[in-house]
Amino acid sequence: MIKIPIHKILFLDIETVGLEKNYDECAKKHPLISHQFDNYFDWFLKRFPEDKEITEDQKNKVFATRAALVPEFAKIICLSVAFVMENGEIKKQSFSNDNERDLLIDCQKLLDRCGRLDFWLCGHNLKNFDIPMLAKRMIINGLEPPSILPSYDTKPWEMKVIDTREIWQYGAYTHIGSLDLLCACMDVPTSKAGEVTGDKVHQAYWYENKLKEITEYCERDVQVLIDVVQKLKQLL
Repeated sequence: MIKIPIHKILFLDIETVGLEKNYDECAKKHPLISHQFDNYFDWFLKRFPEDKEITEDQKNKVFATRAALVPEFAKIICLSVAFVMENGEIKKQSFSNDNERDLLIDCQKLLDRCGRLDFWLCGHNLKNFDIPMLAKRMIINGLEPPSILPSYDTKPWEMKVIDTREIWQYGAYTHIGSLDLLCACMDVPTSKAGEVTGDKVHQAYWYENKLKEITEYCERDVQVLIDVVQKLKQLL
């Protein structure tokens, strides 16, 4: 099913939070960005209709739960990667930093190197989330996205991207395709066993100072990607 040699795949996952801990702080420090959040607030409510039930201090709550999903209102606090060596050994590396630009400079160097070595990127929902998030946050921070990240003019057959969500959808136009669902169906241990999980990352980072725990969660997600791809490559 996946013909790319596993030792030529860079497994990747990122963790993001809102640009600031709440909307009020964003308005103080980034007035232009907060103004745009105001402009797109109805879009957030349409995209996430369950948030329409939020009434008290609505903008702060929506910002805390949804800003991390949109590159223009988010920041990257962790990137974890891994690759499988030809002898089967797994090598992992994580970049986590409160200073997003410093983190992205390190990521830029790594991805540039992997591009020169002809690696493929692998992640879950990589095309719709991780890649545009990385590329946009790099541009916002004054950095050029590495060529390994597909851009507007990259032809579909030129993309060196393995998106496990896309694989699992198998051409169907459906929103059902979380990594947890894939793990359950493939009998792969989930990454959600720790104290910090995806929907708690903003709270854990801004209010609980748990960057270390967030990094560990990100690394578990990368391990899950490896487990899933190894199972897929073993199909008879």
